Amino acid sequence: MNHLFSSYQIKGLELKNRVVMPPMCQYSVENKDGIATDWHYLHYVSRAIGGAGFIMIEMTDVEPDGRIRKARNTCGLPSSLG
Repeated sequence: MNHLFSSYQIKGLELKNRVVMPPMCQYSVENKDGIATDWHYLHYVSRAIGGAGFIMIEMTDVEPDGRIRKARNTCGLPSSLG
């Protein structure tokens, strides 16, 4: 615990501390279109402001057929590529 709030370096990335937020499935896509919303932005920005040194964004599917639920982020939809 002594080093939890000390900086840490992973290759060329310097972290201000060793607090890591793991990826979580939030199922918060409102329109079921796979596009992240303001909710996602506020969720992750608030964690960064709160002091997490490293934040892993939630699982994002590369195509719609790979989604467990339609309320998941998807980067392979035409609407997310434009």
